[in-house]
Amino acid sequence: MQKVKNTRVMDMTEGSAAKLLFAFALPIFLGNLFQQLYNLADTAIAGHMLGDGALAQIGATAALYSMITGFAFGLNTGFALVVSRFFGAGDKRGVRRASGWMVVLAVIWAMILTGGFLAVRRPLLEALNIPDNVMEGALSYITVILAGIPLTMAYNLEAGLLRSVGNSMTPLYFLMFSCGLNVGLDYLFMGPLCMGVQGAAAATVISQGISAALGFLYIVRNYEQLRFTLEDLKSAPELSGEMFLTGFSMAMMSTIYSIGSVILQSSINALGSVYIAAQVGGRRLVELFMMPGGALSSSCATFASQNFGAGKRGRIAKGVKAAFFMYLVWWLFALVFAVFLAPAAVELITGSRSRDVISNAVLYIRVSIPMFPPMGFLVIMRNALQGMRHRIAPLLCSSLELIGKVIFGYWIVPVMGYPAVCACEPVTWVICFLFIAGAAFLWREEFRDPAEI
Repeated sequence: MQKVKNTRVMDMTEGSAAKLLFAFALPIFLGNLFQQLYNLADTAIAGHMLGDGALAQIGATAALYSMITGFAFGLNTGFALVVSRFFGAGDKRGVRRASGWMVVLAVIWAMILTGGFLAVRRPLLEALNIPDNVMEGALSYITVILAGIPLTMAYNLEAGLLRSVGNSMTPLYFLMFSCGLNVGLDYLFMGPLCMGVQGAAAATVISQGISAALGFLYIVRNYEQLRFTLEDLKSAPELSGEMFLTGFSMAMMSTIYSIGSVILQSSINALGSVYIAAQVGGRRLVELFMMPGGALSSSCATFASQNFGAGKRGRIAKGVKAAFFMYLVWWLFALVFAVFLAPAAVELITGSRSRDVISNAVLYIRVSIPMFPPMGFLVIMRNALQGMRHRIAPLLCSSLELIGKVIFGYWIVPVMGYPAVCACEPVTWVICFLFIAGAAFLWREEFRDPAEI
C-alpha cells in the first residue's frame, strides 16, 4: 500500500540508517534540551532570586516529578510505537485506528495520574524524608506540577503522534517557543508577583499547555492520516489491548527506574539541605548530557518499529550500531565539560556561593559522566527491543536498576554518605548493560532479515 506523501513525514525503512537516525534524533535532542531548560530555568532563577532554600524545595521533589512525567512519556511513546508499525507497513487505516486509541488511552491515564497523585501528594513527600524547613515549599511546588499532568500528557501525546510518522522537527518548534515563555513567566511569577517556588511550577505548566495547544492545531490542519472517527475506534477495539500493553510496558520501564530514584532521593534528603541542593544541581547538568542518549534511544524505537512493520529487521541492527557510535562521539564532549567546566556550570545554574554545594555537585558530575558508554548502549538497545515488540527484557532490565537503587538507598548511602549517591547510578548502568547485551546476543537472529537466516 502506498504511503501518504507528506513533506512532514519520514519513511525510515529506506536510505542510510545513520543519516535517518541523525536527522530524526537531532530535533528530539534539541526538544529534550529545551524541555530540560524548563527545569534548569526553575533551578537557576529560583536559586538566584529566592536562595538555596528555594533550590532545596524544588530539588526535594525532583525524583517524584521525574517519576510521574517519565510514566506519562513512556505511555505515549509506547502507544506511538504501534502507530509507527502501521506506518512502516503502509497501512493507512491502521494508522488512523491506532491514533484514535492512543488519544483515548492517554485521556484515561491523564485523569488517573492527576487524581491519584494529588490525593496522596503529602504522604508521598513525607515518605521522602523531606526536612521540615523544606516541606511546605516542596508541597506547594509539586501540587501545581501535578495539577498540570493533563497538559504534560497532551504535549507528549501530540509529539508521539508526529514522531510516529517521522516528524521530529515540529514538536521542537513548539517547545522552543514555550521554553522562552517559561523563562519569562519564571521572572514574572517569582519576581514582581512574589509567588515563590509555586510560581516556578506555574510557569512550567502554562508553557507546556501552550505547547499542547499549538500541537493540536498543527496536527488537525496538516495530518489527515492521523485524523480518526468513532467508526475507526469501533472497528478496531482489539488495538486498545495491544496499545495498552505496549504503552504500559514502556511506562513501567521508565517508572521502575524512577521509583528507584525516589527511594534514592529519600536517602539524599536525609543527608540535609546542602546535599539536596548539590545533588539537584549536579544531576540536572548530568541529565543535560544524557539527553542525546535519550534522543537516540527514542529514535531507535521509532526506527525499529517502522522497519519491524516493513519486515526489514536487518536495518534495525545497523540503526543500533549507528546510534551507539554517535553517542560515543557526544560522550567525548561530555568528558571535556566534566573536567574543565563543571564548577562554573554548577555555580551558574544553582546561583549558590556555597563551596560545599558546588564541590559536591561537581563530584556527582565527575563520577557519572565517565560511565556514559554502558548507559548509552543500555537505553538504545532497550528501546530498539521495545520497537521489535520485546517487552519483558527491557522491563527486567529496569527492575535491576530499581533493585540497585533500593540497595544503595536503604543500606549503602546511610553508611557511606554522599559518595555512595554519586556511585549509585554508574554501578547500576554497568549491571544493566551486561544484562541487555546478553539479551541482544540471545536474540541476534532477530536482527537479521528472514532471507539471511
